[in-house]
Amino acid sequence: MSLRRRLPCMAGFAFAAAVIFTSITMAAQTVISNETLVTTTLVVNKKPVTAKCGILHCKAETSMFAPIPVACPSATGRTCTFHISLDAKISMVTGATSFYQFLVDGTARTIGPTGKHGSYIFEEDLPVGQGYPVRLSYPASVVSTVTNVSSNNHRITVSVGCRDISLGFCGVTAHWSTMRIDVFEP
Repeated sequence: MSLRRRLPCMAGFAFAAAVIFTSITMAAQTVISNETLVTTTLVVNKKPVTAKCGILHCKAETSMFAPIPVACPSATGRTCTFHISLDAKISMVTGATSFYQFLVDGTARTIGPTGKHGSYIFEEDLPVGQGYPVRLSYPASVVSTVTNVSSNNHRITVSVGCRDISLGFCGVTAHWSTMRIDVFEP
């Protein structure tokens, strides 16, 4: 087949692939628009917080902040959107997965991007030779919607954690942490 005959086929294939990829990408994202920023809460923790365990395939979590009360000023039955931005100076043990856990009112929320238990993995199976005592900045950004049911008060908890992959221990320390919680309403 000549190059002239193959070019239209290749162009058609490229277009079809772009359409399929676009539809997959669009289905995997959530768009929230026309929201108005209502309040912002800033939280700083200058004390180190460590999560560690010493058994094969163990998992450890430690709260990074006391529970943070945040109000959604909307009426009962209405929703607000919380945007939680976190930055922490982290050091960790090699061969482990390290994560943050974001919970609103004690549960993991949709949108995220977090797992079904609120986990936000920031380092997975850190290669041997890396880890303590190096401190690196690991930011995270999570979006959650809440609906006011019986109260407009909500609680946000954030933990740091680790899970052993194969060495029989894990450890992660958040040294200094800053968090910003923006509340939006429609």
